[in-house]
Parts: sequence; C-alpha cells; structure tokens
Amino acid sequence: MPSIPRTTWTAIIGLPIIAATTLHGQDFDGEWPSPTADRWNYGFNQTPGARNVASVFGYTGDLYDFDERDGQFIVAFDTSDLIATGAGPDRYQVDEIEVTVTIASDLPIGYDPTNDDWRTYLPVDDPDAAPDADPGRPVELFTTGFRNGITAQDWAEDTVFSPSGPFGTGLRNAYAADLDLQANPVDVSNSISDRRNPTSLAVGIADDTIPGGDLLEGSVMRFTFTGEDPQVAAWLGSSLDAGRIHFSISSLIEAEQEGGDFFEFYTRENPLVTVGVRSAATLRIAGAILGDCMEPGDLDHDCSISGGDIGILLSRWGTDDPEADLDGSGLVDGADFGFLLSLF
Repeated sequence: MPSIPRTTWTAIIGLPIIAATTLHGQDFDGEWPSPTADRWNYGFNQTPGARNVASVFGYTGDLYDFDERDGQFIVAFDTSDLIATGAGPDRYQVDEIEVTVTIASDLPIGYDPTNDDWRTYLPVDDPDAAPDADPGRPVELFTTGFRNGITAQDWAEDTVFSPSGPFGTGLRNAYAADLDLQANPVDVSNSISDRRNPTSLAVGIADDTIPGGDLLEGSVMRFTFTGEDPQVAAWLGSSLDAGRIHFSISSLIEAEQEGGDFFEFYTRENPLVTVGVRSAATLRIAGAILGDCMEPGDLDHDCSISGGDIGILLSRWGTDDPEADLDGSGLVDGADFGFLLSLF
C-alpha cells in the first residue's frame, strides 16, 4: 500500500477523534534534570560527546555536499529509573512531555515560534519560492533515527558521525526524523530538497521572549507535546519500553548561506552547567502504564474503544496484522474499520 499522509486519512474518514476514559495500571510523572547523553551532531565536530555547546543550523549552498539540516543536536535520556520498562510499547500512554534547552549565546536576528514552509528557504529566483511571513527561523524538536548498523540501543554520544566522514547527504548514522504511518523514522535532514514540510514533535517556545525579538543567553526554550498522535504514541511507547528516548533538535537558520548566526545550546559537559549556573537539556514525561486490556478492537490496550484505536488500525491498513484484522480475513481493510466503528 502506498504511503498516505495522515491528513488524507482524516479527510477520508470525516470522523472526530473521540476522547475516552482509560483504566490506568500505573501513573508516572518523571523529571530528568540532565540528559544521559548529548552530542553536537555535526560532521566536523572534533570532540563528539564532549563539546561545551551545540549549535544547530542549515546549509543549502552548492559549494559543499552537506545535509541541509547540517548542524543538529541529539539529547538522550535513560528513563528506566523512573518509568518501568518492558510493559509492552502499546501500554505506555503519554499525556504530556516537555524537553527544555538553554540558549548559550545571544541571537539578535529574531525569534520565530512557528513552523516555516519549505518554500520560504528557496532562492528568490526559484518558481516555488515564497516569502517568510515573520522574522527569524524556528527551532524544531524531532525524533532521532539510526542507520548504517547503528541502533538506538548501541548509539553513544561519541559514536562515529558517518561511515563516509563529514561529507555527503543522507549518510549520518543518527539523524533528525519524523514518522511515517507505521511509526518508522524518515530522515528530515534534506527536507528542502525533498520539497516537503516535515512533521516535528514541537517548535521551541522561548521563555520571556516575544516573536521577532532577540534571544538572550540563559533563556530557556521549551518543546511541549503529547502522545495523542498514533505514530508519536508508538514511537514513545517503544522508547519507554526500552528505557531510553532520543531527541534531535534542528533548525534551518541561515540555510541560504555559509556561516552566520546560529542557535547555540548548553550541553551537560559545559562548566557553567557543572557548577549549576546554567542547565543542560531537561525532560519531563507524565502519563501512565495502562492495564493489559486485550478485548477485540482495543488496539492500544487502554480498556476502551476510542479514536486511538482508529489511528492504530489505519497505521496497519493493508497489512495482515492479526490484531487489527478484526474479521480474520487475512487483510486489514474496510471491513475491519466497519467492525471497529460498530464497537463504539
């Protein structure tokens, strides 16, 4: 089955997502004041995992062969100390999650708390180019994908950047990603060339800063989202089940030229962080490990039939997934969708 955007499914179905009361097995509300690992994910980083700051920026020139989201920032948290692992990915419900980072240097070119369309990054002579409606460029939070034999379980902050060195596109071992319908990571490092708007987890919102204003050193930037989206829920569930979660922070600021002003963030190795004057990245997750409900149609096992089950069924559309194949035909299709609706 070809990949179909999530917005298309919403238009096809024409149904509201229905909220439901769930039966919680175990609530959690965990806070981590520092990451387990953080890394400036940039090809020319000579001290991976040990640099005091991490900058995020883009590049769309033709002089060098780099990813458009050239400088990225990975922050990883081990969550097993506060959230039990091994319950099964479908049983983790995340009601709220917040990641924060602290800005390490003044940025006087304008703060933008909104997504910018990919067309606004194109050269002005490109027929698809569009003006940017507001000053500045956003900072976005993404999931992290892995490749070239590197996995989430064995990646470390000093893992080699790429099997081919700093040059080349789409090759880095760990990369900023959004999610397809099956919750698989899709590299967003070259989203301008891909001519698409990636779906970030959140856009950074800076404390005490007005849109268009200067960002000052010491300001805290917050990324807040939930597990309401089925694909995000699946990714969160897999991460919490394994006990570690990886985020990638990215921006296309100054993507049209080499050099310029960059967003810089404190890492856990910075001396100001070590002495408690500034903070490295932080994480808060609130939610629950749900009861093990196994009734037909309750695909997210939250002890109720709700919109979340519809999202999961659609993510398995066209497969032979036995749990979503409610009529036992060997194919997840419209008959299973109708059966699920009959359970509401």
